[in-house]
This record gives sequence, C-alpha cells and structure tokens, in this order.
Amino acid sequence: MKKKNLFYALIAGGIFLCAALQSGAQTVMDSLKEGERLFRLDRTDEAIPFLQKASSSGTAPQAFNYLGLCYHKKGELKMALDVFVRAMDVPGTDRRVLAFNAGNVCFDMLDFENAEKWFDSVLAADESYSPAVLNRANCRLNMGKIRESRDDYKKYLELCPEDEQKEEITLLLSVLEEEIVRLELEEMEKLSQEQRLKEEEERLAAKKAEEEALAAEKRRKLLEQMAAAIQEAENNAK
Repeated sequence: MKKKNLFYALIAGGIFLCAALQSGAQTVMDSLKEGERLFRLDRTDEAIPFLQKASSSGTAPQAFNYLGLCYHKKGELKMALDVFVRAMDVPGTDRRVLAFNAGNVCFDMLDFENAEKWFDSVLAADESYSPAVLNRANCRLNMGKIRESRDDYKKYLELCPEDEQKEEITLLLSVLEEEIVRLELEEMEKLSQEQRLKEEEERLAAKKAEEEALAAEKRRKLLEQMAAAIQEAENNAK
C-alpha cells in the first residue's frame, strides 16, 4: 500500500512539474506577445520591460529584435545597437534582420562606415535583399562614394522597378551621373597637369644636367690649360 501511495505521489509530482514548466513557457510567450503588442501601438516605454523579460529567458529569440527597435524608436541608439549586436550570438535569432537593423542604427548615429559594413554583411548573405541595397546606397552617398552609391541605386531599381520612390531615385541617379562625369573630367585634367609638370621637371632636370656637363667640361679644359702653362713654365726655367 505504501508503494502504491508513493507511486501515485511520484506521478502527481511529475504532473505538477510538467504543469510548472508549461506555465513558465507560457509566461515568456505572454511577455513576448504583450511586448510586441505594445510596440505596435507605439507604447515603447511599456513594451520594454516585457521584451526584456522575454529576451532574458533565452527561449524567445525574436524578443531581441523588438527590444532593439524599441530603443531605436526612443532614440537610445547605443542601447539599440548593443541589443542587436548581442543578439547575433543568440541561437534562433534572425541575423539578417538584426544586421540590417544594426546598420540602420549606425546610419542614424552618422557612423556611415560601420553602417555600410552591416549592410555589406546582410547582402553577403542575400544580395537581393533590396532594403539593404537602398540603405547602403544612402550610406555610400553620405561617404562620398559616388560611383558605388550610383551602382547600388541602379541595383535597387532593378530589384524594385515599381518602387514608389522610383522618380526620386531616377532623378538622383541623373545627378550622380553628371557628378561622375565632372569628377572624371577633373581627374583627367589633374592627370594631364601632372603629366605636364612631370615633363617640365624632366626638361628642367635635363637642362640642368646639360649645363652641369658643360660647366664640368669647361673646368676640365681650364685645368688642362693651367697644367700645360705650369709645365711650360717649368720647362722654360730649365
């Protein structure tokens, strides 16, 4: 009888344990859903505690992205970037989305160099991910990489030919093409000037070398004349 009671006690304990685990998982999912709901309602301050709880559990990787976006909306850019970067090492997170969002945060921080690197990493994994192409184009434009930004804008229109910004991007491409032509003409003129300067330097160097050679020849002849005069004077003295 005691064994039977113990058996039932163990079963009851097992059921209780399973129920507790299920309840804990449900709590994490509830936190995630509530945090996501509040985020979509633009109530970021209220969403953050729920998303922090969900992300700290280690069982809701998608919470990291919402948490980082909350900080981004609040303008807390360093905290947003920290969340996105930390989440890269969390199993189950969408690294492409995290890298894209990290790039956007860096862009807003005016850190265009690192923003470009994040977008590069996104496109290395998926070169047809058009939002990263467009945002990298914007980065490169701000960095003065005119040709590279032009190429990205062209690629974006190829990927999204019906984009609502097509007219603006097409106009920008026209301006960039003109700027590229201007830069190429400037570069050609610069190279031409450098070539002219080089030729002039070579001409002056050759002229100087010729003058030095003539001067050396004059000195040699003068020394020969002096030596001959001394020799003649010695002969006369004998």
